[in-house]
Amino acid sequence: MNNLFNKIRSWARGFLLKLAKDLKASESKGPVIRESKSLFQKEIKIPVFISFIFTIIVVYGMLVMGVGIDSKIMFAALIFMVAVVIFFASQIQNKERAILEDNDAVVLMCLLFITAILTFQISKEYLSPFASPVSAFSIMAAMLLSSRLGGVYAVCLSLYTAFLNDMRFDIFLTMLGSAIFVVANVHTIRRRSDFINVGAKTIIANSALLTMFYLIGIYSSFQLKYNLFYGVLNGIFSVIILLVLMPLFEKIFSRTTNIKLIELSDFNNPLLKCLMLEAPGTYHHSIMTADIAEQAANAVGENSLLARVGSYYHDIGKLKNPMYFIENQTSGYNPHDNLNPEMSRLILISHVKEGVVLAKKHNVDNEIINIIKQHHGTTVMHAFYHRALESGLHMDMEHFRYPGPKPSTKIGAVIMLADSCEAACRSIEEPTTARIKDMVEKIINNKFIDGQFSVCPITLKDLELMRDSIISTITGIYHARIEYK
Repeated sequence: MNNLFNKIRSWARGFLLKLAKDLKASESKGPVIRESKSLFQKEIKIPVFISFIFTIIVVYGMLVMGVGIDSKIMFAALIFMVAVVIFFASQIQNKERAILEDNDAVVLMCLLFITAILTFQISKEYLSPFASPVSAFSIMAAMLLSSRLGGVYAVCLSLYTAFLNDMRFDIFLTMLGSAIFVVANVHTIRRRSDFINVGAKTIIANSALLTMFYLIGIYSSFQLKYNLFYGVLNGIFSVIILLVLMPLFEKIFSRTTNIKLIELSDFNNPLLKCLMLEAPGTYHHSIMTADIAEQAANAVGENSLLARVGSYYHDIGKLKNPMYFIENQTSGYNPHDNLNPEMSRLILISHVKEGVVLAKKHNVDNEIINIIKQHHGTTVMHAFYHRALESGLHMDMEHFRYPGPKPSTKIGAVIMLADSCEAACRSIEEPTTARIKDMVEKIINNKFIDGQFSVCPITLKDLELMRDSIISTITGIYHARIEYK
């Protein structure tokens, strides 16, 4: 027996070693989003196709268990599942392409659906279908993935709950109505305490719809009281589920929600506090950039909170060598005067790389890290390139470009322009409206001609709206002041 046990242990050890080697050999395959050593920061590399197939099989299995194992019912459940899958696919195939290309997002999307279905099964078995917290899972989908997906989840989960309960229209409409009511206001959720409002809105919507069914004679007085009780319980369950699962999913899947952005915008954050104390000029520049970027993001219909917080962190890499950046030089001494252009180039490039390293070290979200990487794109460091030419060094202009990548989102483009325009307009001796306008237009035109917006979904109309917003905000910052005596 001992020999057999030793053989099994030896075989298992060899198998695991071989599996580890195979995994190591395949590390370079597929997109790598996270590089942190933390378990929660590892990318979940499950192929999209497998995630969807597994979810469909699991959901179908739970549906059959919920309605009964009978050949006709199983076939009806299959038709229902096919219809739901077609509807779901039609809504995300072209309009949520970014999510489908992100393995983590797809796994989260599937896990949310499975968790929701399991919760509804338990609710049906032990409580009432009206206690099924469709609103909670729809809100999580809207906040963690996209607002459109929140609406899609509301429809699909409401249909599932109704099918699970003899295809009752009253259950479908009540669940859908409350879910759509809260998802429509998802943009107003900025703090975890706002989840209480989600619960309250769910209770209000459920109560109104259930009362409607009573008034048209669908329910008796006893049934109304019974259903209202579970409608209220639904709202309470929604708050509890959001408070428990949202932070967990945010952490595991590194999703950037408005709540997380509010937390990152706290100036007691160690990174922002260090920036304030060790690089005050960069800190002030970041605050000004945030004001400009927030308004410009609003102008093009993007997430202004993400623009503001991204601006706070975009230059944190300057903490490494703050005195090598002009906004932190107060004595008139510029260390670059004693350096050759090549060394200056390396120092400027390094602030992007150092910013990424610092952000990862402090577990800053990937969307902010991407902004740090992209805020200079592949622009040319003209000052040091011209200094190299003046020194007799005939070097290629391409050598003095930031390594990129270029902005891949509108928010990235907004912060790039806000950063450049704030720095440039601060150097204007007499910042009149006309001079600010000329400077902003010059910067936007140069970025456009240089191809810095070639990989982000930005239009000429967006650039026009950004220009007007940036000019208006900077003019407001540098408005003429009355001289007091």
